[in-house]
Amino acid sequence: MVNEVGMIGIGRMGFGMSQRLLKNKIRVVGYDRSKENVDEIKKKGAVPAYSIEELVSELKSKKKVVWLMLPAGKITTDTIKKVLPLLNSGDIIVDGANDFYKNAEKNAKLCKSYKINFFDCGVSGGIHGLEKGYPLMIGGSKKEFKHIEPLCKALAPSKGYGYFGVVGSGFYVKSIHNIIEYVYLQGIAEGIELLDKKKIDLVKATEVWQEASVIKSWLIDLTNKALKRKDFKDIEPNIMSVTIKELQDTKKSVKGYSPAFDVAVKIRKDKSNKFVLGKKTIAAVRNEFGGHKVMKK
Repeated sequence: MVNEVGMIGIGRMGFGMSQRLLKNKIRVVGYDRSKENVDEIKKKGAVPAYSIEELVSELKSKKKVVWLMLPAGKITTDTIKKVLPLLNSGDIIVDGANDFYKNAEKNAKLCKSYKINFFDCGVSGGIHGLEKGYPLMIGGSKKEFKHIEPLCKALAPSKGYGYFGVVGSGFYVKSIHNIIEYVYLQGIAEGIELLDKKKIDLVKATEVWQEASVIKSWLIDLTNKALKRKDFKDIEPNIMSVTIKELQDTKKSVKGYSPAFDVAVKIRKDKSNKFVLGKKTIAAVRNEFGGHKVMKK
């Protein structure tokens, strides 16, 4: 059974995930380009590593597991290239970058050339994951999955992780999750705009919806919380979404039809003075669940 992991990327997500693993008695060796981040996770009980080489050397398991929580794209691929020569045949790399699923397939081929097992893992939960758990969507070798499952159990809420098939499946499921989030937030934003047309109390309406209405959800809860913020009026209607291209590529790759998602993307890109309250609402709720930055006046 795997009871340790090397975590590369001790940022907003990686730090919380490392803490949750530690709380569940998993030994964590942590590395980040920021020395301050490494020093901070050391205070939480992790073994600090100040280079990738040190991180790999500190892993004691016969089958080493290195988990990457880095931005999707070049930085993740470049890091994988640095890690691979340091590992032994049969070791495991888990990529939690929430990337386009076809990029996972490319990185898996790279790992295969070193006889390293690769898993793509879509991670949700945002800044609330430390407390509530991180839902995980995993793709890779079914045979090898048992080696990382103890880590998944430690990170996720009860029934909050799933193996979905071959490499790319994890990121694909996470992309669909994000498309649903775009559409759901767009629907909430349109509702807020329409309520405001009649000067309805927005906080009261969302509060009434919270407990037992057919649209009750965590996102409604967070909308209510966002609307109560003292700085809500100062939030700019700019939605800084970095996942748009990835999600559009995912849809295009399977010739998907998702018109509501298309509208949501159009609104997120829109810089006009239309739908201002709706865009402010989306930006504020994204800040509440994921810590995504908001611009203020």
